[in-house]
Amino acid sequence: MIYKSCDSYESKLATQCHGIACCMSYNSERIEGEAKHTLIEAGMCLDKHSVRVHRKRDGLLIINASGKSRYLTLRERLAYWLLRGKLDIRA
Repeated sequence: MIYKSCDSYESKLATQCHGIACCMSYNSERIEGEAKHTLIEAGMCLDKHSVRVHRKRDGLLIINASGKSRYLTLRERLAYWLLRGKLDIRA
């Protein structure tokens, strides 16, 4: 059961950040190295917002866009149930 697709705008933007960072080098100029580091950090931060939730026998498994997964905690499962499957809480 997928509740939020990993094909979202945030996931595509994170992929673009990682792609641009791959073309840069840490060794050429200091500014380019800092830009590369910033792009990589921004890509990882954006990947955390694009997640999928799967029901497993032992609980709910949450997988982010970069493929890292973990099981939801009891507190997160309660919030997930109260929000009726919504994963974003944004103002």
